[in-house]
Amino acid sequence: MSHLFVELYEKVDDRFPCCILADHDLSHRRSFYDLHWRGVADRAGRVVVRPGLEYRIGDHIRLLNQVRPGFTDTIAVDPAIAADVDLDAILFNHHGFAGRAEAVMIVTNPNPDSSYRLRVSLYDQVGQLLPSLIFYDWECPANEPLVNLNQFHFDKKAAFIRVEPGPAYQAGDQVLLRETLALNSRTYALELGDYDLTQVMLPEEEETVSGQLVREPKYWAESLTGLELVLQPHIFRN
Repeated sequence: MSHLFVELYEKVDDRFPCCILADHDLSHRRSFYDLHWRGVADRAGRVVVRPGLEYRIGDHIRLLNQVRPGFTDTIAVDPAIAADVDLDAILFNHHGFAGRAEAVMIVTNPNPDSSYRLRVSLYDQVGQLLPSLIFYDWECPANEPLVNLNQFHFDKKAAFIRVEPGPAYQAGDQVLLRETLALNSRTYALELGDYDLTQVMLPEEEETVSGQLVREPKYWAESLTGLELVLQPHIFRN
């Protein structure tokens, strides 16, 4: 059994995939694939993600520009958002991702009931139809709540962000934008909704230049390096 089946197509209109991947059964679970071993590195122009028998809402994949699990150009495809994707429709640094994937990572929801509290989608451009990156709250455990966007080479690249509730959402759950990962970083809290980060300003910071006090506006689109998911304590109801 598998959570997901991943079909890679070289061209958008190809009838048959050039490669099919899956996370396999419980005794042989595999989630990271080097596409060089399959002979399809830098060839995928389209991806189709199909649910398996173990599928849980939130299961998704990441396509990576280099064969390593982090610190490389990365995009995400989530079948809950779009299962059949032209990779040129997903932008990274203003360009599509077709012909750039050297590895695939399958990311699975650990909750058997498919529950999650927040889904956060990041977009390279305002008006982009499909998100470039996707994060769920269960990817950020309480002891490590920060998402380092540099790990995906997406720091200071997000122009638009969408914060959506999951089945387990609780009022007050929110996302903090972080200018840095340091404790004293400037932050900005987001509730549920869509946000154009090219129009959202950072809290004002004064700077002295040649003895003059300067207040220069700065926007989150050029400053966002990390996310912090802030979840309210779980409330049990009878």
